[in-house]
Amino acid sequence: MSIHSEKGLIAWFARNPVAANLLMIFILVGGILTAFSIRKQMFPQFENNWISVQAVYPGAAPQEVEEGITIKVEEALEGLEGIKRKITYSNRGFSQAWIEIEEKYDTKEVLDEIKMQVDAINTFPADMERPIVRHDKFEQEVMILALYGDMSNYQLKELGNNIKDELQALPQINLVEFNGGLDYEISIEVSPDKLREYGLNFRDIASTVRAFSANMSAGQIRSENGYISMRVEKQAYRGNEFEKLPLILLPDGAQVYLGDVATINDGFAEGLQYSKYNGKNSLSFEVNASKDQDITKVAKVLKQYLADKAGQLPAGVKLTPIVDLTYYLEGRLDMMIDNMVWGGLLVMVVLALFLPLRLAFWVMMGLPVSFLGAFLMMPMGFLDVTINLASLFAFILVLGIVVDDAIVVGESASAEIEKHGHSLDNVVRGVKRVAMPATFGVLTTIAAFLPQTLASGPGAAFSKAIGGVIILCLIFSLIESKLILPAHLAAMKHREPNPKNPLHRLRKVMDSGLKRFVDNYYTPFIGHCIHYRYTVIIGFICVLIVSGGMFAGGLVKFVANPKIPHDFPRISVEMNLASSEQATLETAQKIEQVIINVDKQLKEQYGTAMVRDLSVSLRGRTDASIMAVLIDPELRPIDTFALSALWREQMPPLPGVKTLTIQDSIMNGGRDDGDVSFRLEGKDAKQLKEVAAKLKEKLNTMEGVGDVNDSMQSATDEVQLDLKPLAYSMGLTLADVASQVSFSYYGIEAQRILRDGEEVKVMVRYPEEARNSISDIGNARIITPTGAEVPLAEIADVKLVDGVNRIRRENSKRTVNVWAAVDTDQVEPFAIAKEIRDEYLPALLKSYPGVQSNVAGRIQEEMDSVAEQVR
Repeated sequence: MSIHSEKGLIAWFARNPVAANLLMIFILVGGILTAFSIRKQMFPQFENNWISVQAVYPGAAPQEVEEGITIKVEEALEGLEGIKRKITYSNRGFSQAWIEIEEKYDTKEVLDEIKMQVDAINTFPADMERPIVRHDKFEQEVMILALYGDMSNYQLKELGNNIKDELQALPQINLVEFNGGLDYEISIEVSPDKLREYGLNFRDIASTVRAFSANMSAGQIRSENGYISMRVEKQAYRGNEFEKLPLILLPDGAQVYLGDVATINDGFAEGLQYSKYNGKNSLSFEVNASKDQDITKVAKVLKQYLADKAGQLPAGVKLTPIVDLTYYLEGRLDMMIDNMVWGGLLVMVVLALFLPLRLAFWVMMGLPVSFLGAFLMMPMGFLDVTINLASLFAFILVLGIVVDDAIVVGESASAEIEKHGHSLDNVVRGVKRVAMPATFGVLTTIAAFLPQTLASGPGAAFSKAIGGVIILCLIFSLIESKLILPAHLAAMKHREPNPKNPLHRLRKVMDSGLKRFVDNYYTPFIGHCIHYRYTVIIGFICVLIVSGGMFAGGLVKFVANPKIPHDFPRISVEMNLASSEQATLETAQKIEQVIINVDKQLKEQYGTAMVRDLSVSLRGRTDASIMAVLIDPELRPIDTFALSALWREQMPPLPGVKTLTIQDSIMNGGRDDGDVSFRLEGKDAKQLKEVAAKLKEKLNTMEGVGDVNDSMQSATDEVQLDLKPLAYSMGLTLADVASQVSFSYYGIEAQRILRDGEEVKVMVRYPEEARNSISDIGNARIITPTGAEVPLAEIADVKLVDGVNRIRRENSKRTVNVWAAVDTDQVEPFAIAKEIRDEYLPALLKSYPGVQSNVAGRIQEEMDSVAEQVR
């Protein structure tokens, strides 16, 4: 038979080994070069499709914010193309709107449209600050740094500002967020007695500050030598400079300065600043990277800076990384390389027991060719996949699949050579015999992963990264096994085996044993299956039905996104709005003590504690965060989920707590979201509250469900004023009285100055002791248009009522979200969501016809994504 009798692409490459080798070298070299140049990121990059609109309205109640800002923004955006949904919050003093954009629309174009619509609103309240419309771009977390030590909060913040400037000046560092605690503020505190003594009011003092503390241009002088600019540079920047501002001139000619009338505090805004790291005062930095940056390069620059900075810090102060996300990326990359090396060697060793060693080597080469081929194509525009945790997981997942094709092809060619002798035609015939079924086997696997590359929704970036990498590896596996491997097999010179070679003797024993198994057991079994083919088909159908029944019956649980244990679990606490800062702090300290006690118990039981570092901080008057940084995974006696279960078991009663959430897994959920989430809509706030309460009660009784929360804010006391006829006879209006009461308790903003790169408010207000009691509000002094003073109680009825603190709306309707965490070892989130949606809520809402409900949040996106992939 002629050596050229076989035709086709496989035969051409087998006859032209130079072409096959060039193709292999191109894939290997190109893949290696691309692997070193491709960006390394923690997670797949995705486009943030949320736009925010925020506006500050100082001192306004939530109802005022809703009517004056929120509803107007909603109406302005009504009918705008590209908007998927709108979520708005009307809070005390500010409005927030979060707008989700449909994926098929360009977010930047929709952002421009939203800006135009918001800027066109001309009926906003006069005292409202200009609304800010922005789109936060995708940022990669790189490192969280803690600055802590034996320093006061003020000193620590001054040092932190310097470090922030140094970080931003480093190459590769573009995004640094400094969590410096409370903002700087200059407070000018004037007692009511001093105001009466000098005949002043808050507006007078604020006007004086603006008049005498300023930098301004005074024009230009035209001279023979050109123009000379004139400026006044008298802006006060420090508290002692404000003390020297002239306030009034007495009849006797004596000058009264601001410092003679007021106590000026140059410090922080009012509030309790509490941030501790391992028991010491602390502040933190979040260093991020843009979507086009390699986080390993950013981390390298940061680590060098930390090493250089360690010797320059004051005694007792440390700057250390709390979280270094490159640790996980590099660990997964090392795991992939180890798996590829050891997997390849294992494949080669096993094949060497049945096939010639050289053939086993070329089959094993299918691994690096497939992987490096995938690396070569990953940055291409149609995929644009980076090296990240998802893509590395895909490489590990596909490791055992890519060599199957090469094994089948290699074994078939080897069998043909054994039967008919070594020749190019025999190699090609052996390859062609299995080429069609092997190719279709790979194509069916590709078809199984193809829907992942077409997925949409919040998790689409992860699905596309996994599906894309697996498909690329399989495609290059086909190329290697059908075009490159046959050329190498054909080029192998036939050698008679040495009977004395131990490997040959072992291979002969293994080969004969395998043949006996095939002849005596496997072949007869296959013959019976073919003879009783209908029975076999029915058997497989029964297995399929049983498998489906195991899913339906809950014996095999389905979880769309398995929980990944957190290395730095966090406990977030939200107190009732009536709670004081001190109550929030005491609650945080109780939780901190629980973590410490559990850690001591683990050390006594296992000899190893779980927590390496502990951070406790207040995020506002009613919010606290406690984060535990755990020791390395290989040293932990138990996993993160078991640890969080111990925290829950030993958590004492915590009075005043609205929600307590333990984030023990990565990607726990977003805003007002959990493992399961439900949205309630309606116009009647009372009905919404009742339905939310009953839904929470139901969720709390369900097995495997915990951390049940809702988006409703608890009511707090609110003072309402109703003017008496006497007020109108004195020439007072409701606006006059409301503004003067606001000045008395909140204060008036006199200025905003830029000091050392930070914006500092200058506030004029009463001393704290004159405004910290509701019982004194009736004695607040109100100035009439004639300059006379009257107590508030004489001109207005003062009532204490239950107030609203936050109003949540979604798509222009008042809404409440209820969400919970689910223990996936006990129950499926999908099962919980379906039971509540299909059974409990329809029955409950028969008594509340004005309320509608649906599944919401991440669980809804996951259910939609699964349904789409099934279709």
